[in-house]
Amino acid sequence: MTASAAAVAQSPSLACPPPEPLRVPQAAALDRSGTLRVDAERFGADPDQRVRFEEQVRLEQDGQRLESELLIYDPASGRVSLPGRLAYSGPQLNMQADSAHYDARGRSGSFSALSYAIPGTTARGAAANAWLFDPENARLDDFDFTTCPPEKVDWQLRATQVDMNFEKGVGVARNARLEFKGLPILYSPWLSFPLDGRRKTGFLYPGFGYSTDDGLDLSLPWYWNIAPNQDATLTARWIERRGAMLGLQHRFMTARQRGELNIDWLEHDRRADRSRYFAEFEYGFNLHPDWRARAHLQRASDDNYFSDLGSDLHGSAIQYLRSSASLRGGGRHWTLEMLADTFQVLDESVSPEREPYRRLPRVLLDYDRPLGGRFRMSLDAEAVYFDRDTGMTGARVDLLPRLHYELVAPGWHVRPALGLRVTGWNLNSLDSTDGPSDSSFDRGLPIATVDAGLAFERRLAGGRVQTLEPRAYYLYVPWRDQNDIPVFDTRDLTFGFSQLFHYNRFSGADRQGDANQLTLALSSRLLDASDGFNRLTASVGQIIYFSDRQVQLKNGSPERAGHSATVAEVQWRPAQQLALSAGLQWDSAENETEVGSFGLNWRGRDAREVALGYRYRRDRVSQADVRFRYPLRAGFNLVGRFTHSFEEDETLEVLGGIEYESCCWALRFTGREWVRDRRSDKRTAFFVEFELKGLGSLGRPPYPLFPDRPW
Repeated sequence: MTASAAAVAQSPSLACPPPEPLRVPQAAALDRSGTLRVDAERFGADPDQRVRFEEQVRLEQDGQRLESELLIYDPASGRVSLPGRLAYSGPQLNMQADSAHYDARGRSGSFSALSYAIPGTTARGAAANAWLFDPENARLDDFDFTTCPPEKVDWQLRATQVDMNFEKGVGVARNARLEFKGLPILYSPWLSFPLDGRRKTGFLYPGFGYSTDDGLDLSLPWYWNIAPNQDATLTARWIERRGAMLGLQHRFMTARQRGELNIDWLEHDRRADRSRYFAEFEYGFNLHPDWRARAHLQRASDDNYFSDLGSDLHGSAIQYLRSSASLRGGGRHWTLEMLADTFQVLDESVSPEREPYRRLPRVLLDYDRPLGGRFRMSLDAEAVYFDRDTGMTGARVDLLPRLHYELVAPGWHVRPALGLRVTGWNLNSLDSTDGPSDSSFDRGLPIATVDAGLAFERRLAGGRVQTLEPRAYYLYVPWRDQNDIPVFDTRDLTFGFSQLFHYNRFSGADRQGDANQLTLALSSRLLDASDGFNRLTASVGQIIYFSDRQVQLKNGSPERAGHSATVAEVQWRPAQQLALSAGLQWDSAENETEVGSFGLNWRGRDAREVALGYRYRRDRVSQADVRFRYPLRAGFNLVGRFTHSFEEDETLEVLGGIEYESCCWALRFTGREWVRDRRSDKRTAFFVEFELKGLGSLGRPPYPLFPDRPW
């Protein structure tokens, strides 16, 4: 088995000993001059010319240090004897021993009745004898290893003999046994394990779980450290009611490229009566300091792969798998990107007429350059060909050059801009009964904007700084009839605070919204003057319309409201442990909330942690999500998650579990039920994880509740 003795992340609620410190300076650890230095309070020479150093003796050489009350040095042989208690410190190991002998010329030695610790970690242990062959190689007899505190050693790895290679970061133990609470739980006549965080070939700890529909789920990964710049993990997995599955992950990296290949293959799914697979490949290549090529390819064997074999709620909601390749580069004032992408549709409810278009290819050019004085010129350009097996296909070219004027001073700004958006199409209809028909046309629209704002600030009595930032944004775009223009990739933009300052209410170039409108917004921040910590940010804004919005996505009726919904956003950090956020879109004409959201994250100092979330979109979404971690007693924590949709009156996910966690081990039991597909079919699964910190874990958790914590 492979394992790691690297630094172990502890829960903030545990009062655990700190990692072992590095007792020699980093500069000394890198010094390989071979110089031997001895300091002591008293020294003298014996008749046989051996030098005796006494009281607070310290010997240093090549980033190693020996400390004792008595040191005897033979200049003729270079041998050092320490007959009494001593301490050894090095970049890879700290030791204390009853006695030692050290060869300064060979940089080797022997120690008896020793205890050791690995700097930067909580790993420690003891041995009857140790031989240091050189600074990078050692051997220990009657060895034990743990990451537990000295007063409570819950688990130990014992061996009759251990060889350590610090240069390679590898240890080899013979007649090894793993003991937990005094009981042996694993024995191996030969066991290889890493001494630090470096990668090593070998089996990883197995994973296991259970679900009501698939039964027992076992997996055994084998890690292959192919080279310093590439590795692979092969995972044998057995699902009781589906069959044997093989997974491959291969990663590689050079100075100019990196990539990762993931393949999961189920030769014969007994429940589906077919073979199943999922493949994903990510690749990046730096052709030049300013040019990068990227590729992300994904493919699944069938539409139900993620709902059947996925392990989370997100996987069951995947509609498309996107595969793309791109080349991106630029200069001082411009960037150019050429890409192609295609989609695999997984959602059966998506008809062929609604499938996303393949973009083969798509070219984007962004240009932004000062012209002198306060003037600046920008250009957003796109050329793309849309392809699909049914419906309208064709090419589109979109150009938006703009001239900007920058009038900026402390406390205020005015930024007018004038642009001309020119878009052309060359279409090919595949639905004509007489065969394909071609048509070409274009559209040109001026776009005028003025963005102006002020910034005030004042110092409050408590020493904090409050800002007040009013902003106005005027947009004018004349109306053009666009009902005959097809829709390739254009959608209504999700309305929010950022949308108040955008020149188009649609994404893509198939529609350019007409506008004669003024946005008025007000923002305020509360900052700590000492460190700039942002305690509170609040913003509110609304668009005032001076004319109806006639351009619609699907030839709909014009929008006649005199103003938009009022948009408000708040982010508040009353303390380092607490963060609140809220957003609201209020339609005063309908006297209803269009969009609402709320989030709360709180972390206590005793492992208490809560995250609350709620999001609402009128007539579409109304969901609440609660995650928590609550200590029941010392070491025991209750964890859970609950996600509910009020719109469908359905619980989407329930997760509950209990864990015990100490400074050096943890045990977690979790049960989970979640919606696995759009038909609201549910899956129930159980997970167990047993973790020996610094050595490895057995089993697997469902997923981390809080991404930067074990749960």
